[in-house]
Amino acid sequence: MGDLKAIRLEATKETPQVTLDADGNKFEITGRSFPLNAKGFYLPVLDWLESYAESPNAKTEFIFKLEYFNTPSSKSISDILKKMKEIKDGGNAVTVYWYYEEDDIDILDLGHVFARTVGMDFEFKEYID
Repeated sequence: MGDLKAIRLEATKETPQVTLDADGNKFEITGRSFPLNAKGFYLPVLDWLESYAESPNAKTEFIFKLEYFNTPSSKSISDILKKMKEIKDGGNAVTVYWYYEEDDIDILDLGHVFARTVGMDFEFKEYID
């Protein structure tokens, strides 16, 4: 597993901070996501997860802490979640933590929609900014 190099992308105005680190067991997407080309932005993320899924950690905790994302981003987020479900179905422990800002019902609802669509229970966590 050690040969899968960690990905760390700094947040910009349009893109979230992304950390994918198998060795450090840290998987996180945080911030706002409305890149002009969401597919292009998330492609390396999905490629990385594709490789990770071949030999995942016994336990994967994926944190989503998004304040806002656009429709093209939600397609990619859905693909990431499907990959998590695949890893879980393969017999590994996977927990998705879906953070939402206090009173942000929209992000909370979207989390529930994703959980239903992907067929996986999430841990929902409220935070105060």
